[in-house]
Amino acid sequence: MNDLKTIRGMPDLYGENIEAISMVEKICLKTFKSFNYQEFRTPVLENKSLFDRSVGESSDIMQKEVYEFKDRKDELLCLRPEGTAGLVRALITNGLDNDEIKKFYYLGPMFRYERPQKGRKRQFFQAGVELIGDESSDADIEIILIANTILKKLNIKSKLQLNYLGDQESLEKYNEYLKEYLSGISDLPKYVMKNPIRALDSKDEGIKNKMSKAKSIKDFLNENQIEEFNKTKYKLDELEIDYSVNSRLVRGLDYYNGLVFEFLSDDLGAQNAILGGGRYDGLIKGLGGRDLPATGFALGIDRLADIIELLSIERDLFIGCVDKKSRTYAQALGYKIRKNNNSLIVENYLGNANVGKQLKKADSQGFKFAIIVGQDELKSKTLKLKNLREDKPDLELKEKDFLEHFEC
Repeated sequence: MNDLKTIRGMPDLYGENIEAISMVEKICLKTFKSFNYQEFRTPVLENKSLFDRSVGESSDIMQKEVYEFKDRKDELLCLRPEGTAGLVRALITNGLDNDEIKKFYYLGPMFRYERPQKGRKRQFFQAGVELIGDESSDADIEIILIANTILKKLNIKSKLQLNYLGDQESLEKYNEYLKEYLSGISDLPKYVMKNPIRALDSKDEGIKNKMSKAKSIKDFLNENQIEEFNKTKYKLDELEIDYSVNSRLVRGLDYYNGLVFEFLSDDLGAQNAILGGGRYDGLIKGLGGRDLPATGFALGIDRLADIIELLSIERDLFIGCVDKKSRTYAQALGYKIRKNNNSLIVENYLGNANVGKQLKKADSQGFKFAIIVGQDELKSKTLKLKNLREDKPDLELKEKDFLEHFEC
């Protein structure tokens, strides 16, 4: 039975783990919808070439983290390592890359083959938003507001960092400068040789020392780009959202340009980025669609679930019974209550424990009220409602009054 085990980095989720993940998902969905974003679902399997062209062959993801395989027709496929490229592909495939501004959100599993550690799993869950068709800084501000709202609702303390990478032209000039500037270093990593700007976030001490004296990307921005970045910072100031500028922030995917940002938390150790995103103007055109501006972010649901304070779930009514004969009536009672008010959490106990143990179970699971159904209750149709959270006497209610009690 040695084959009956979980795959490393792909844990089973249950108990408090899944409760925390569900809580994060619920807050994300509620926030996305409050900003009028529409859901978009894409397959977990895509052609590998999609991510080579979007994420970038030089990125860590495509170099060593992608799950890839050939299907029966010898097509090279991979499990999606991130959400943006698949959504952009879907826009193009379905003819949705028109001039109308579009706002989408997604939520689901992603896959990367990396060393499992706190904040990193091989199957992980992401939620994200994409705002397509608006080139203004207002679009960047909106997605930062969505991100900030989610983190505030989850009571997560974080720090926002910003940088501005300009457009493809300024990026190319900066990369040319860095390529020449770093040429004296032997054994440069392949990802730096292919995309020199990645040297900004390199962990290699030799590269870090060299980059400490290199010119900043801001030295390659034109006046309009500098003004656009200043507009974003001004609007964040007006909204009283704290931030700092990190001129070394580039993000790990090749399609980013313009504004990039990350929210960082001190509660995850070295892997402290909990949410990140920015502009990817040019990606839609680069994948064969129209030349549309776009911006967005993704957050790690698992990462947020690891650091939130899980709220205790308050349940409503525990219906116990003393024997099998009373169980049918108890189940019918529970069904009527749920039918009248489907927002309630109602438990029909199906075990054989005595009344004392049933009430103890109800209390330990956080139920506010409990009733125990026996032969007397069957005959009289009168129920004793016990308040498990407040020191109050039992309420004796006829079935009709009891059902009305739980309608609101």
